[in-house]
This record gives sequence, structure tokens and C-alpha cells, in this order.
Amino acid sequence: MTHRRLHPWFLSALLTLAGGVWAQDDFGMPKKPEIPEYLEAEQLRDIAESGGEAIASTVQAKGEWTSSGVRVRKGVKYRISASGEWHMGGFCGRSGPSGLGSNSPLCFSFIPPFVLPQHQVGTLIGRIGQDGRPFAVGEQLEFEADRDGTLYLRHNDPKGMTWDNSGQVTAKVALAAPPAPASPPPVAAQPAAARQNGAAAAAALLGQPPSSDSTQHWAVVIGVSSYADSRIPSLRYAAKDAQALHDWLVSPSGGRYAPSRVKLLTDRNATAAAIKEALYTWLRQTIEEDVVVIYFAGHGSPDSPDTPQNLYLLPHDTRYDAIASTGFPMWDVETALKRFIKARRVVVLADACHSGGVGASFDVARRALGDVQANRISAGLQNLATVGAGIAVISASDDRQLSAESARFGGGHGVFTHYLLEGLKGKADYNNDSRVTLGELIPYLSEHVRRETLNAQSPTVAGRFDPALTLGR
Repeated sequence: MTHRRLHPWFLSALLTLAGGVWAQDDFGMPKKPEIPEYLEAEQLRDIAESGGEAIASTVQAKGEWTSSGVRVRKGVKYRISASGEWHMGGFCGRSGPSGLGSNSPLCFSFIPPFVLPQHQVGTLIGRIGQDGRPFAVGEQLEFEADRDGTLYLRHNDPKGMTWDNSGQVTAKVALAAPPAPASPPPVAAQPAAARQNGAAAAAALLGQPPSSDSTQHWAVVIGVSSYADSRIPSLRYAAKDAQALHDWLVSPSGGRYAPSRVKLLTDRNATAAAIKEALYTWLRQTIEEDVVVIYFAGHGSPDSPDTPQNLYLLPHDTRYDAIASTGFPMWDVETALKRFIKARRVVVLADACHSGGVGASFDVARRALGDVQANRISAGLQNLATVGAGIAVISASDDRQLSAESARFGGGHGVFTHYLLEGLKGKADYNNDSRVTLGELIPYLSEHVRRETLNAQSPTVAGRFDPALTLGR
């Protein structure tokens, strides 16, 4: 009689699956709270009250929810920064608190699902209070607390699946901004100026912040498929991509932006002067409370192989033999973000990696050398995120990749914009709350673009921003 042994990986899979079912099933018993009572009862620090000193805590991979030692206060902005390495056991990969690299085909396929299914298993996550909604933290996050309560942290591994985990990360919680001063006590009667000038004047006199209803959403959407200089290769769908995003932004069933606050520049209207006017003058109308979206689809390039640090977006009127004097410099975009756009929440979406380099100097180098170095436009775009907190930069591909466009993507789109639109229209709404946040959109984009292009194109993300921000209203 022949005896057959179970493969070790198959046995591990059965044990892991059985452990998950056991961990998730209460077998008719009263459901236990996810966070033990002794954690709720331990002493906490209110760093908004104590001067803002950062509090560090250790989050063990073998543990469940862990108290950060901080009690957060509604309306106060905090920053979490984390470092370290952990392993969620089994076939999962090792990772830091970002979770990158922790998923694998076998690790990802097991049930029950992760706490946040749209994020990798090794991602550091948080929640406020026993019943707070979990949110992704990663290596760094700035957020505004939506309630008072204890800040808890853990990995994204399912409940009860920690028995084979190892490692730990250290998380530091600090104030991202000083808390707003307390409102003065109510007065018996409004001052005369307040009675004369209305509610806005009353709010100003009483030191109250303006209503959140004052937030406005703005967008500059640029797409260049054809160039005035015929020596610059045309693109098939860049202008169409820009038009499609514009249409979603102003649609009553989409982004619901006021059409007067969305500027569309395509092909012959997308000149260097028009782009500069939009970023320097038109967006100067924004205030700190506003949200701004900047989208560009078209060619991006250094001015020559010898100066890869001199990066340009190529408007319609760019000259093939004079990129440096007719392209739109990346540092001009940086200047707009630093000096003219006052909004504290800016999302830059860029599909500008269609070529390894554009212009006469690149063609000369190719004829002489046969190849040139990678186009660093994606790195230049990501560098915009260093201007300040609140800026998210999402680029279609990395420096050594080209951005695909084809008729098979929604009838004719770049693959990046096709899945951007699909995600915004609801396919990235993982928790079915009828709003798509950046925290949902980014992993949706990454997964589908990589899968559709067989890993030939990988969107990149940079910046310190609120993952709960949505591009719609």
C-alpha cells in the first residue's frame, strides 16, 4: 500500500484557514469586544493639552489592537509616523508598516479577509475608540480626529490570525497642528456690527472659524494629444482622457464640481501661457479650506539626455528643437503650489510618461548611442509632494516605464485614466459608503493598472495627505 504525504504548504493552508474560521466564529456565545476592557481603562495622554510632546508605542505583530497611549480629541490634527519590520506568518512577505511586499497569491487568498481588504496584510492601521472605523496608517499619516477617544493601532491581519506572526513596529503620535483656540462663551446680544453685517461678521467678531460649507472644489484638467510641431509624436487619447475626467468632475452624478471652477485645456488651448495662467492666476482664487485637483495627460520630458534633472511638461506649442525654452518647467508647477495655490488639499494626477525623452537632442543621442537613460519625469512629479503636507501626487508609471494607451481601455483611453475613472465611478468604493476616498482609489488603481499591463506599468504615489479625502463633493 502506498502512503501519500500532504505537502507542507497544503497542510499550512488548511491550518490557517481552520484557525481563521475558529477565530471568527463565536459559536453562539456572547460576542467579546475586539479591544479588551483593561486597554480602555489604562492611563492615556492628551498631547493636545500637554504641549504636543510625541508619544511612542510598540505594536507587536503577535498582538491584536494596541493602545497608542494617546487620547485624541475631535477636530485636532495628529501625525503618526512608524518604523520597524514584521511578518504576518505563513506565505506572507516581510514588510514595514507600509505593508508593501507583504501580500502574496497565497497570503492574500485566505479568508477571513483583512481588516481593510483594500490594503496589504502588513499595513499598520488605526481606529479611534471601540467602535471607530478602522483606517490605514502606513509609515506616516496626518489626520483630523473625527471623535474623542483612545487611538488604537494594529496590523491589517484578520482577528485571531496572529499566532504565527513575528516582529514589531514603533509608532509615534504627535500633533500635526496646534488645536484651535476654544470658542469664547456666548454673549447675551450680538455687537452692532454683527447685526449690520450678518452671520459672517458675527462669526469673525466672536473668533469662530468659517463654516465647512465654505469649502470649494477646483480643478485644472489638461490633455495634449496633438502638438503644433509635427516632429513631436502625437498621442491618441490624452485629450480624450482629460475631457472624460472633466465630464466626471462636473457631472451631477459624479464629482459635482461647479463648472465655473473646472478649467479644461486640451490640444491647441493647452499652450504654455494658458497652463501658467491657470496655475498662477486662476487657482489663486482658492483659499486654505478648498480642494484642488490638477490633471495632466501628455508628454513629459527632460530637455536633453545630458540634463535629466531639467524636467518639463510639454504643452501644445512646445518646439521639438527648443524644449528648454518652450516646454512648461516642472519647477513652475512647484512655484504654483508654493506661492499661488493657497488650498491645503491638492491632488496632482499625471499621465506624462509616454516616452523616454522627447526632442531633437534625444533623437541625436539615440542615433549615436542606440539608447538613452530613463525619463525621470515620474520622480520629478513625485518631488512636488515635498512642497508641503496635504499634497498627493499620483503618477501613471515609474521612471523606467511607458504609459499605455489603447482602444481596448473604455473605447479609447490611457490605462491609468481608464481605471482612475472606473474607480471614481464607484468600483473603488470598497466599503460601499457611496464615496471613493484616496485610501480606496490608490490601491484600486495600482492593482488594476499592474494587472492589465502585466506589471509593465506601476502607478506611483507620493505625499503626506489625508487618505479619507475624496475627489468628489
